[in-house]
Amino acid sequence: CACALVLRALVAHAQWRRACRLCREGAEGELKESGARGSAMPGTLEVPSLEELDVQEVSVSSSLLKAAAHHYGSQCDKPNKEFMLCRWEEKDPRKCLQEGKQVNQCALEFFRKIKAHCAEPFTEYWTCIDYTNLQELRRCRKQQLAFDNCVLENLGWVRPDLGELSKVTKVQTDRPIPENVYHSRPRPEPNPPTEGDLKPAKYGSRLFFWTW
Repeated sequence: CACALVLRALVAHAQWRRACRLCREGAEGELKESGARGSAMPGTLEVPSLEELDVQEVSVSSSLLKAAAHHYGSQCDKPNKEFMLCRWEEKDPRKCLQEGKQVNQCALEFFRKIKAHCAEPFTEYWTCIDYTNLQELRRCRKQQLAFDNCVLENLGWVRPDLGELSKVTKVQTDRPIPENVYHSRPRPEPNPPTEGDLKPAKYGSRLFFWTW
């Protein structure tokens, strides 16, 4: 659905950052226990420092994210798609830290604007979604209308039409194309030519079918 598509970049960035942080902390813990202080061993995976991974978290619940998903996807469309393109092409979270930080920063600015201009109708909207047990949007259309009108009047945001955020779009980026975008393996060498003449089998094929 559209909610899942627009929030995928934000969730993926948080998961990648957490994985890199755990990997970094584990590596530093092993170095402290072993007392190693030399250069990195050949083949060692280099992970970003904790300072590079340190960003302000977007501390919101799932109901709040679902309530803001449509407007968030519309307002943060470019950084989200830039990050997802980098993630798909590079297959390496270390090369997409800057794009991930832009996703995080856009989400923070988005919720700050809502808090400053439409805190009350938005709170009523996501609280209604949270109380529906299954987080169904169809049970909170009245609160949704009040929230949409508020952001339209104060911020000029128009709620995207159904299916608009799910359309396939092209992303214009300044990031250079990786050498191997598909990360494909090298093609195997062709089979050597057959020596001699191949003649048909003397007694025909062994392939047969039962007739009963």
